[in-house]
Amino acid sequence: MNTLQNLNWKTTGTGARRSPQRHLFPFDLFHQETTAMKPNITHSMPSVGNVEKKHRRYLALSRSKMSISILALFTFLILSISTTAQTTTSTIEGTIKDANGALISGAQVKATSPTLGTERSVVSNAEGFFRIVALPAGTYTITVNQSGFGTSTQVIELTLNRTVTVDVQLQVGSVGGATVDVNGETPLLTTETPATSATITPRQIAELPVNGRNYLDLLQLVPGTAINRQADPEGDGANPVLGERSGNNNFFIDGHENKDTVNGGAAAPFNQETISEFQVITAGYKAEFGQASGAIVNVITKSGGNAFHGVGSFFLRNDALDSSNSLDPAVSDAPYLRRYDSSFALGGPVIKDKFYFFGSAERIAEDRHIDFTYPPLSPLLDSIIRGIENPFDTPALFRESRFFLKLNQELGRHSLSQQVNYTNGNVYNYAPLSAGNSLPSTRTDRGSRTLLLGFADTMLLGDTADPWIVTLRGAYRGEPSDLRPAHPETGGGSIINPYTVPVASPFQFPSALGSVVVGNNLTASALDQQYTSISAIANKRFGDHDVKFGWNYLYTKVDGNASRTLANQLFATLPDIIAFAPAEAGIRLLLDTGGVTPADDEIHLRNHYNGLFVQDDWRIRHNINVSLGLRWDKDSEFEANHNFAPRLGVTWAVTPKTVIRGQFGIFYDQFRLGIARNVPQFGGANQVASQDLLFPRGLYGSPGFFSSIGLLLLGSGPCFANAWNNNLTDAQITAAGLTCTLAASLPMIGVDRLNNVVAAGHAPIPANSVISINNIQALSGLAPDQYLSQVNTAIGRPGYFVWGSTGYLTNHIIPTFGAPNVLEHTDQTPNTMGFSVGVQHEFTKDLVLEADYHHKNIRDILGVRTTNLAFKSRVTGLAFDPPGTQQIGFGPYYEGTYDALVLAVNKRFSNHYQLGASYSYSSATDNNIGTNAAPSDNFIGTVPVVTDPGRAATGTTPACPSQTNANGSFTACNGNFVAQAGTFWNGPDVDKGNSGLSLKHVFQVNGLVSLPWQFQISGIFRAQSGFYYSRQWAGPGLIDPDGNGNTNGIDVRNAERNQFSAPSYVNLDVRLSKRFDISERVKADVFFEFFNLFNRQNPAAIDSNPNSTTFGYGNISQVLPGREGQFGFRISF
Repeated sequence: MNTLQNLNWKTTGTGARRSPQRHLFPFDLFHQETTAMKPNITHSMPSVGNVEKKHRRYLALSRSKMSISILALFTFLILSISTTAQTTTSTIEGTIKDANGALISGAQVKATSPTLGTERSVVSNAEGFFRIVALPAGTYTITVNQSGFGTSTQVIELTLNRTVTVDVQLQVGSVGGATVDVNGETPLLTTETPATSATITPRQIAELPVNGRNYLDLLQLVPGTAINRQADPEGDGANPVLGERSGNNNFFIDGHENKDTVNGGAAAPFNQETISEFQVITAGYKAEFGQASGAIVNVITKSGGNAFHGVGSFFLRNDALDSSNSLDPAVSDAPYLRRYDSSFALGGPVIKDKFYFFGSAERIAEDRHIDFTYPPLSPLLDSIIRGIENPFDTPALFRESRFFLKLNQELGRHSLSQQVNYTNGNVYNYAPLSAGNSLPSTRTDRGSRTLLLGFADTMLLGDTADPWIVTLRGAYRGEPSDLRPAHPETGGGSIINPYTVPVASPFQFPSALGSVVVGNNLTASALDQQYTSISAIANKRFGDHDVKFGWNYLYTKVDGNASRTLANQLFATLPDIIAFAPAEAGIRLLLDTGGVTPADDEIHLRNHYNGLFVQDDWRIRHNINVSLGLRWDKDSEFEANHNFAPRLGVTWAVTPKTVIRGQFGIFYDQFRLGIARNVPQFGGANQVASQDLLFPRGLYGSPGFFSSIGLLLLGSGPCFANAWNNNLTDAQITAAGLTCTLAASLPMIGVDRLNNVVAAGHAPIPANSVISINNIQALSGLAPDQYLSQVNTAIGRPGYFVWGSTGYLTNHIIPTFGAPNVLEHTDQTPNTMGFSVGVQHEFTKDLVLEADYHHKNIRDILGVRTTNLAFKSRVTGLAFDPPGTQQIGFGPYYEGTYDALVLAVNKRFSNHYQLGASYSYSSATDNNIGTNAAPSDNFIGTVPVVTDPGRAATGTTPACPSQTNANGSFTACNGNFVAQAGTFWNGPDVDKGNSGLSLKHVFQVNGLVSLPWQFQISGIFRAQSGFYYSRQWAGPGLIDPDGNGNTNGIDVRNAERNQFSAPSYVNLDVRLSKRFDISERVKADVFFEFFNLFNRQNPAAIDSNPNSTTFGYGNISQVLPGREGQFGFRISF
């Protein structure tokens, strides 16, 4: 299927999004789902070395420049302080009593973790209370002793960002008396915070099957998360949480921001062996967290300790372990796949008890054939397409190297850390699964490199039993990346829309035969993102108040160049496609987008962000906690100075085993580079676009009224005969007394009219001849300028035809226009106002049930629209309000709502098994069809009085009376709805429908079981509703709700956007492992994993074309990968 969209053509995947203006035919068809295509699978391996050398142009910065940058940055980090500092430690607190319940003061409490090299001691106060703060997550031994009592010890596992209560009862005894070991378990109930969250533990990271060994794949364990595997995994829609796109989430690594502000999601990838654990806060997070309206993904990495520990692993995938789930029943072999993933990590002491290190390295190499299907075409056309595409049908190549080094020092009351993370990755011949039906020539290459340099110092100042905790952090991130066509030799992109003969409809779009996409429409683009961040946070407990306040600063500097677009769309009959060269087979639309000069394609974005916050966690009673907070955010590129975000949360322990929680807050998003890159006022590219209608063979070759598309959509232009009415000549039209089918008041112009414009005595130009500026004098006897003048006179439209850049007869169907030139409501920053209420209940100390209701108003979503499109355009044709030329606006035009019930069960590991499960039922709507997309209806404002002049009857259409909206709404003769005059009309609501960032039902269960003989089995099962999609308009004619001459192809007249859903997604990933004890310290594990064990044909794309004769409307046209096996080996010590 080919759904027309509201943007220019864009690259497959996320990078280089184009300027967001709507066009007559905007060509975003390129990377939407098209008629499916299937390869002849070849198992030959391309030359990786040559490919890698070919694509290092932008990323290969000089070694000297890199060395100078690193030296300067380390100097800066030593002299300065911190990034967007967030909570990366936890607290242990409790009360010490004797056997009779009397409080014990002066007891010595010590928390030690040999693995982390951490030891901290405090003394209980007069109320027997103790508190040990700023502890890294890990396993601790808590030792309590007091003169006259026996010693108590217990071991607890402390997870990230928790305050854990450990109450201790000491038994009376002599000094140095017996030690009492207590089975200490961290409570699963969270009584200290109203936030809803999930912590992915080290056991889960190490022992659950992780597809691709990307630790963020475990986001699927988080209740309320939708997994869209058909989307680009690095894009905005891959892992939305509670209805918010990935770009609205914020990602932290040891408190350092790790967010890709261009495409959304995490920026730098990390080796799985590097990650200790991570917490995902889905709602109700405190004021210390900013620049996000979605979730907070708070990750901590491993650290060295007093003993040397290391791990090495190797994972192998091969299609011999896989199964085919192709939609083509004739295909039984699994697609070609080779994947090798090797990693090593080591940590230990530099100076015992003082100085530690941890480092890791990983190399990934994957060759994966993209499963696709050639469209069903006539044998000759099929042969032509395969001849073009087969040489490009090679596996997609993925190469990535990851390196990490972390140093920690314990210097008195200072805990310092420094870290470096470096990744370098390239992907060749790539297409996301949702675009897997596109032909191989449409694919892209992309490369990226990330560098993170971080420094942190956590200080304990004042009384050791109740200190000030001051955290300072500083970081630098550099992220150069580039994107380019994988096969530039195709010379740009073309969409071929084939039609049968006889032509079935005067204007059928999309074609019943679907479309064939050949080539990539974009030129190469590059971005160099650089971020410098500083922050300082202080925390102190005052009685029952735990107060924290701080400052965050982030400087953003992005330079690069935007892609230019040169895209063709061909409308032709199958016989003409076979008989003529592609450029001459029929009527063509040409979109040309780019800067007037090379400098106009450049991107130079700058932004200074400052954030201030204060929060107070107030224990009103022993079982009631109130969290109060206020945050202020300011981006220099926006005028908003009033972004105050209050946060309020309450937890009430109704019983020791039941907690009720609720929270309310406003959460501001940030300066989104993915949008600003197209806005010149922010430093984005200043590109202009034009759209031309080309007539390579004069008026011959149009399969319907595509040659008269200006009249059809814009309400003006000539009416040309075409193949639908059998290519009538002027003589035949006169003899039959015919008028225009589209407008009875207009004459119909025969297909031979232009061929009869010749010099005196010269023979007419033969039918179906290619006419160009280079051959017109030979064909007609007239000079090119003479021919143009006489042709325009012949059709009664002076200036209609010109010789375009291609040399063919051309009409500038949409005049040149530029990037957004109007900034509206820049004092409004995107934000979410949300609340939740829920309950937790502990059935046993190892089993907790949670139930939460969430509501969100997602407000002021940024986007673009034509701000001065006249309302009357929807009735009488394209017109603009003053100043009379198109004005493209950028502002907060869009909004959404989200409601969900989320249930979760968590059973921690005991009795040889661990289990987690969740279910969410959600309802979410929005009116935004894409991050950079203009709406179907651009008008926002009070409706003026308009009159539809009506339409006289023709041979194919009945008469339509004149109407006005002065006293009520009506449906115009062209089918557009016209609201009553004087009412307010919000055009973007025409696109209101189910949000693509939410799924109605999501169920997941994960767990692991320890078996005899050190076998273990683990798995993740997920079943969720299918993704939403819109039905394409099936005609007749085209749908254009606001009359601006453009269509996105969505049938909003008879159905809502995203009204339909794909078949459900069901998946099971399993791992079977066996451990071998080589020695007391050395362990070896052997794994065998299956992903998609059931080999289900889970949908990646849907045929949404009601006229489709390929897969059929509503059927799956592309599937996610079938069953894949993986072998792994790991040795640890």
